[in-house]
Amino acid sequence: MKKKRVAIATSDGRLVNRHFGNSENFLIVDLFSDGSCELICVREFKDKEEDCSNEQRIEKRVDMLKDCDVIVTNRVGLCALEKLSDKIVLERQGFIKDALKEIVELFM
Repeated sequence: MKKKRVAIATSDGRLVNRHFGNSENFLIVDLFSDGSCELICVREFKDKEEDCSNEQRIEKRVDMLKDCDVIVTNRVGLCALEKLSDKIVLERQGFIKDALKEIVELFM
């Protein structure tokens, strides 16, 4: 069975509702080709805007998500998108379950 590790920018665990560079939490799940998924963890970023530049925030997030195959976020800027060029990046709004279903349909 095929598997993809998915990082989801969310504030509540239900909705894709955060911008990549500003998301404080990413839900990490392993998604299987049969549509089932397993929660791996929630990765938290505790940086403050005044403590680092936008580019540093992006770098931290890219590095912390390097084991993920797919990034699902509300929006992603061009700088981040370039750094995520080896990933599948989906800009979506709405329920996480709908985004996961779409990933299975499109990429598995």
